[in-house]
Amino acid sequence: MQRYRWKLITSVLISLAILVLAFLNRAWIIDAFGLLRGAKPAWLMLALVLIGLSYLMSSQVFNVVLRSLGYKMSLLRLWAAALVAIVISQSVPAGGVGSYAFLLSNFTRRGISSGEAALIASLETLSYAVSMLLIFSFSLVFLAGRGLATGEASYVSAIVGVALISTVAFVLTRRADTLRRWLIGLKNGLGRLIGQEWGDRWADHIVNDLARARALLSSRRRDVALLVLIQMTALSGHSMAMLLVLHSLGVSTSFAVVMAAFGIALITSTFNVLPGGGGTVEAALVAVLSQLGVGPAAVPAAVIFRLFNFWLAAPIAAGCYHWLMHEPVTPLVSRHRTRDTVAPRPE
Repeated sequence: MQRYRWKLITSVLISLAILVLAFLNRAWIIDAFGLLRGAKPAWLMLALVLIGLSYLMSSQVFNVVLRSLGYKMSLLRLWAAALVAIVISQSVPAGGVGSYAFLLSNFTRRGISSGEAALIASLETLSYAVSMLLIFSFSLVFLAGRGLATGEASYVSAIVGVALISTVAFVLTRRADTLRRWLIGLKNGLGRLIGQEWGDRWADHIVNDLARARALLSSRRRDVALLVLIQMTALSGHSMAMLLVLHSLGVSTSFAVVMAAFGIALITSTFNVLPGGGGTVEAALVAVLSQLGVGPAAVPAAVIFRLFNFWLAAPIAAGCYHWLMHEPVTPLVSRHRTRDTVAPRPE
């Protein structure tokens, strides 16, 4: 609870800082939004359609796992489940937990066992986390290369980021007892520093969750690799939509530039518990795109992209949630368990 409170305070401070910066630079922002008058509607519509298709691609993570378990679900329901899960993860505090709980409830009410539903939700979470880290790593490498090529100081932060990722990878691959010893040692040192004591249950919880994730990754490596590829394709679709938004504003840039900005924004969104990222996603997009030469069009492009990517999707997700959680359902039957006795009943 205390850790969440500090995370909330940090998120609020970040959002307030963004508002102050926006106010101080309001003249520049107003001029930037003037570019909207020349935006091409056809490219904006194409970007919106591409974002919808990207959510559809994300739903194929569920489809792959469900089919491996012998189940079949309609494409529309899978798309609705993916949209709801993604919007929940960005809309509420501890959104990842809320998204996981929604997926468990959605699949179990359709006759899928709680263990299989947990497997589906876990694989979705794991594949998304791996994909996000891969895109973030690309962003850091791209920024480092750009900084080295232009002689700017930005490459220093990118190299530091790569070092941090390498350190995290080293820590997460240690044995469970080693991790627990390190976490308890860190907790004891911090406790002596601030004069407060905590129990060891949180360390056990972290280590147990990590052990389950590593076991899942080890037992279903091919499935996880395919799911990561699907997630990467979906996230690339969102990046392409951002490129189309920029193109509608008359800006010519590369897909690599947009992907680098999107990777930084993805990581930024994980550190904010306010709805839609509290403006941090937009700020990260603007900061990186501006640094990479997009210019003032980065502001309206980021706002339009987030409008399509999240704010317009939120009410649709709310409707999908009500539909999925209240529609009468016929329990699904796995072909693997009923091959000789019960025929599967499609929706």
